[in-house]
Amino acid sequence: MKKICVIAGLTGAGKTSASIALAKLWNAEIISADSVAVYKGMDIGSAKPTLKEQDGITHHCIDIRTYEEAYSVDDFQREARRLIKEIQNRGKNVIVVGGTGLYIKALLYDYRFEDEPKEVLESDLSTEDLYQSLLEKDPEAAQTLHPNNRKRILRALDSFEKHGLMRHELTENQKDTQIIEAEVFFLQGDREKIYERINRRVEMMFETGLEKEVRDFYEKDSNLFSYNSFKSIGYREFESYFKDEIDKKTLISLIQRNTRRFAKRQITWFKHQQPSIWIDIFEKNPVEVIQKHLI
Repeated sequence: MKKICVIAGLTGAGKTSASIALAKLWNAEIISADSVAVYKGMDIGSAKPTLKEQDGITHHCIDIRTYEEAYSVDDFQREARRLIKEIQNRGKNVIVVGGTGLYIKALLYDYRFEDEPKEVLESDLSTEDLYQSLLEKDPEAAQTLHPNNRKRILRALDSFEKHGLMRHELTENQKDTQIIEAEVFFLQGDREKIYERINRRVEMMFETGLEKEVRDFYEKDSNLFSYNSFKSIGYREFESYFKDEIDKKTLISLIQRNTRRFAKRQITWFKHQQPSIWIDIFEKNPVEVIQKHLI
């Protein structure tokens, strides 16, 4: 299988524009590794590239689920691996774009997932107590779950009790073998400058209709925030806003803060979990750097 190109990086670092520019030069199609862009209608909050921004480049793994449908990292792994073969069989190159480290790791490495049980045993404990228990037993798994996602918390606890091992211990013997050849690039830069870009990006989302986007969903389904799709940053914060618990200024600040924190976690993940070529977007042109490595 021919080597693929992975463009990862911080939120707001310009992954989308770099990938589209490179795809034109490299005769490539793009696979999105974004857990929110898969949902139809969740466009602004996910910073999903519009048709105009896609500029004729074929994009995959965008708008393939409705917000009620589940989508997991193993779903992405299966779909992306199938797409890589299809795209390469057409004689084109593959660019994978996204900032979710686990998606990229699962795609490239021998990362296998447990089959989730069809039924999840219930508990008399509150969701808060269950989450606290998971934090104590498997803090790494807990950090990947929303504290209110009772079903997945129960599954994680069930897995721990069944195997007596934390999630990373279950997979550490299989995930360190890379099975798909790829060149991975991580776009980053001065933290304060990135934070400024993130803050402005959130403001622009509101200017281009983020509130209307979420409200239109909410007016059709008042249980909106119980779905995994709306537990993502940029959407979940609206629950308190719609309940009049916070004002709009606070809402915007919360999304900005949570996005900045996510960017910080991205740095930590790629430093320790994913070997990659780091590119300072304020010092070098990412497309030029990537091109040199792909030749």
